[in-house]
Amino acid sequence: MTPFKIGYLVGTLISPLVLMLIIGTIYYFIKGRSIPYWKAVFSRWVIVSSLILSLISFVGRFSSDLQQDASHVYPEKDVKAFTEGCLSGAKGKKVDIKVAEKLCSCSITEIQKAYTYGEFKKIDLEMQNSKSIPSGFRNIVTSCAQK
Repeated sequence: MTPFKIGYLVGTLISPLVLMLIIGTIYYFIKGRSIPYWKAVFSRWVIVSSLILSLISFVGRFSSDLQQDASHVYPEKDVKAFTEGCLSGAKGKKVDIKVAEKLCSCSITEIQKAYTYGEFKKIDLEMQNSKSIPSGFRNIVTSCAQK
């Protein structure tokens, strides 16, 4: 599990508790400190409202992930990783760096046009596992090399 996934999981699990503290504190002050703080934080409506807000937040995060997967615009980190991998492969084959940069830039641009981000992630994972380039990617690189 990556550090990002661990942080995401921890954040997802802790956010209802943080919301309970915030909402409970507000409720405590609205009540004019007439009830114990712990009763304000653990009141039924504070717990329910915190869970509802957390659920809404989770649904929002999930839907934004789905939108990203369906997009033809890739996150910068993935474009950079692809380009760096492409350049290192070209260096291993003794290709001129300027030619390699042009080829790699063209390739990722054309790949973004041809594949959604979700498809790209799936193909990238398959490439890492099989150590071979799929024919669709190979055709794109070949067409970029001919330009």
